[in-house]
Amino acid sequence: MGTTSSKMIGICLILIQMADMFIHAAADQLEFIRVAANVIILLWMAVLLFGHFNSAPLISSLGAIGSYLLLTVVFLIREGFTNPTQGGSPRSILFALVLSTIVLSIVLAFKSNKKGAIQ
Repeated sequence: MGTTSSKMIGICLILIQMADMFIHAAADQLEFIRVAANVIILLWMAVLLFGHFNSAPLISSLGAIGSYLLLTVVFLIREGFTNPTQGGSPRSILFALVLSTIVLSIVLAFKSNKKGAIQ
């Protein structure tokens, strides 16, 4: 996986975060914790895209991913694994968005480790 694949992963991550926020806004269900988690990933993407990690890019990347995951877990503990406004159905879309974010983020974190930027 070269330069193009890293950029594609970054673009996918940005689109996933934007879609997540849009879905919640459209359903009038914006939650601060979820938006904060999305913003963490978006800020991390901006830093990676502009190559501003001067030292320890992997640690910084894993910190951003860990913060995203922690906020998501806090959200699920507070709000539950099901959505009462949708008849108590599981938060399937949330799980898909979070899983794809985590997997793509980890791949990108290890790819960008050497230079501190998306290569």
